[in-house]
Amino acid sequence: MVEPFVSACTAREVSEKEVADGNLAMVYLNGLIKGPAAPSTPRSLRESIEIGERRLDRFRRFLARLGDPQNAIRCVHVGGTSGKGSVAVKVAAGLSAAGLRTGLHCTPYLQTALEKLDCDGQLARPAELVDLVEWIRPHVDAFAAVDPDGGATYGMVWVALTFEHFRRKAVDMAVIEVGAGGRYDLTNVVRPDLVIVTSVGHDHLKSLGGTLRAVAWHKAGAFKAGAIAMSGPLPSVVRGLVRAEAAALDQTLVEVALDRQDFRVANTQLAEAALDALGLCGTRSTNVSRAIARARLPGRFERMPGGSPTTYLDGAHNRDKARALGAVLTETRLGRPRVGIVGLVGYRSASDVLGGFLPQLDQWVATEPRVYGKPPLPASELAQVGTRLGCSPDVSVPDPQRALAAAFELAGSDGTVISAGSIYLAGNLRSAWYPVDAIVRERTMWPSSRTPKLDG
Repeated sequence: MVEPFVSACTAREVSEKEVADGNLAMVYLNGLIKGPAAPSTPRSLRESIEIGERRLDRFRRFLARLGDPQNAIRCVHVGGTSGKGSVAVKVAAGLSAAGLRTGLHCTPYLQTALEKLDCDGQLARPAELVDLVEWIRPHVDAFAAVDPDGGATYGMVWVALTFEHFRRKAVDMAVIEVGAGGRYDLTNVVRPDLVIVTSVGHDHLKSLGGTLRAVAWHKAGAFKAGAIAMSGPLPSVVRGLVRAEAAALDQTLVEVALDRQDFRVANTQLAEAALDALGLCGTRSTNVSRAIARARLPGRFERMPGGSPTTYLDGAHNRDKARALGAVLTETRLGRPRVGIVGLVGYRSASDVLGGFLPQLDQWVATEPRVYGKPPLPASELAQVGTRLGCSPDVSVPDPQRALAAAFELAGSDGTVISAGSIYLAGNLRSAWYPVDAIVRERTMWPSSRTPKLDG
């Protein structure tokens, strides 16, 4: 996604009825959510393999019923513990600037599910989502009636809708972000031109086998025969494993040296290397370089417009991302006091996250992200973890908007407010500046019709 200087479309482009119809489509899709978002107990590597193989086989059966839309698109597949969303956005922006019609699928979404259906920087219309749901719904019902493992899941349906949307848009290239892991992620049914593993770190350990080597094995499982294999810098303990996974497919791993001091620069460097590897005409042009540099995901250390105190929204939700945020806070001159707003979904390790950046904050507010189907870690429990780490919150309030107000009061006009812990929390708070309704109507994450009360 590239933040526009001026919104390219007007708020009247999408009607109220179209928005309402899109909301009804989302009600149907949300109704497919069943069970917890993550395992309650850790899985061994063997268990993660058995569950993953069944899951992916089931999804392939479902896609076959749909006519295998994933086979109709060329793509770049982007995985990794940290940076995969930002790199995916930058690669997509570069491809669009190079003249290719480009689809972009990032997960999870921040404020509206239409973010998953991005084409050349413009979100899908609600009417397009309605058409997709009407197309897939009979297949979901038929599949549930005959498949031995039961009906299609929310994740299966959404990934399938993404493939079909890009097929209908006749994209030249789609950039597909991995959800979790890689080898058994639902997106790992594509036939990519290039596969990128941005990084390997400690995340999703419960579901991926419990060790860093198991995580790396899952990430490298996205490599394909005939597709360029690329990575950012890897921990020495897993570097040989990832290289071997590429070599087994007759690919030499392209390892890109990055600026480890600034993750934003590193993401740009990796995206530039990806476009060079694809050998596309014009990738060295000024327009392409500018597009890659400007492109960014909302909610990733994003500075909110206008108002005081200065506010940044971030989604540091694992140990590596929390440490990266801590480093940014250390190296960046920010107004004092620095006040954090922190909330986590229930399956995240609070101690790993809080330990990464709490020392760089002067004060903080414990809260709870709001997202359908994913219960939050109670603010009271998050506060207890902070206390055990020697840094109790100044305020504990479950409601994100009340937490924002409390953080503003603590920071005063000269301070800085930073959200962290969950990308869903960043989405909750971001709506105070960029309302979901405006995003949907203008089909951009940076609509012109911002909330006036927070303007400077």
